Amino acid sequence: MVTESDRPILSQPAIEALRAELESLKEDGRRQMSERLLAARELGDVSDSAEFESAKQDQALMEGRIAKLEDLIKRAVVMEAPEDISSVGRGVLVTVRDVDSPQFEDSYVIAESEERVTGARVLSPQSPLGQALIGKKIGDRVTYNAPGGTFTYEVVSLAAADVT
Repeated sequence: MVTESDRPILSQPAIEALRAELESLKEDGRRQMSERLLAARELGDVSDSAEFESAKQDQALMEGRIAKLEDLIKRAVVMEAPEDISSVGRGVLVTVRDVDSPQFEDSYVIAESEERVTGARVLSPQSPLGQALIGKKIGDRVTYNAPGGTFTYEVVSLAAADVT
């Protein structure tokens, strides 16, 4: 059973951008792929044609992206701009400082990877750091495990994100 938490939460502009990409792939992408496959067939024996095999692989990748986009758009929930930015949550721009290397600061927006955010990297709420940051306030510290080791960050600022 699919729950609300299993559904991607995206801004309206992100959903519109995904729809535009989907339409472009379904119309222009498929037409161009058809032309590419036809041109590769015209080169001769397709059973030993690297060009034809490459085109078929690219077509499969494109069809996979189309299927993913259709699923995302169908399941997506529209994210409203956060009203309360006193703690880390979806759509909030959070700046963190590495406790062990105070000169290192980085900013992230907690959002799905399909979001486009001006001036910050997108951090999935399902990622180890994203999970650790959710609900934290300025001055809170979080420790999380990553493939490169264990890291501790301090939340230094929170702001509304420019999610587009």
